[in-house]
Amino acid sequence: MPVAPDKYGDLLRLVQTGFYSIAAIVTILTYIAARRGLLNTVNTEYQKRVMDRLQKLSEDLYSEFDPSSDNYWPNVRPVDKALERINSNFNQHKDAILAHGESFGIPVTQDVLRLQRLLDPVISDPFVPDNIRESVVDLLETRLDVLQSIYIAEFEQYERELAEGKHGPWTKFEDVGALHNRIVGKQRLQGCGVDQIESDVHDIRGLIQDYFDSFNPHRRWWQRGGRRPGKKPRHIDAG
Repeated sequence: MPVAPDKYGDLLRLVQTGFYSIAAIVTILTYIAARRGLLNTVNTEYQKRVMDRLQKLSEDLYSEFDPSSDNYWPNVRPVDKALERINSNFNQHKDAILAHGESFGIPVTQDVLRLQRLLDPVISDPFVPDNIRESVVDLLETRLDVLQSIYIAEFEQYERELAEGKHGPWTKFEDVGALHNRIVGKQRLQGCGVDQIESDVHDIRGLIQDYFDSFNPHRRWWQRGGRRPGKKPRHIDAG
């Protein structure tokens, strides 16, 4: 006599299958939600650090144009201080220098040191977005190349003239001022005048503002896309 189908057993197996399937789906969804929550937390912390870093970078770049800053460019006077060091070295070793008739070492100026300190960490800083990093590195590297080439040429010439006895150390305001103005003029000719650099810094601060604006939920869609394009690398003859 054939065995009758176990209707209740089939139903039980169907219910069990459905239960385990639902449990598996709930487990997967719970994992995804937890992972997404963790990633959101990590991303929020990362963006906070990015914004803090960009705020500091913006302040550092603009500090030489801020009258309240210790880096305000009229107060730094790197040429005057470099000449003081050259003159001091010449006076201490005058006989030996005059005997050899050669230049005797170029001082590293305060503005060059500051720019180098700004540049070094930005090159690999994970909290600076790529387009902003590119513009900052381009600006600082260009300035360093221009400044160092001008300083080397001018200070070596000054030291040679001292060593050859063509004149004594310059201490008068008009002599020091003439050298300072010549250096400033060369900087401007190579795209690194004070007003030119300030304009470049404003452009970079505009990129930083665009980055902040991208997180503004009230910003309209037509306002997105960056108001200021990143500055293209500049090819300046530093000779």
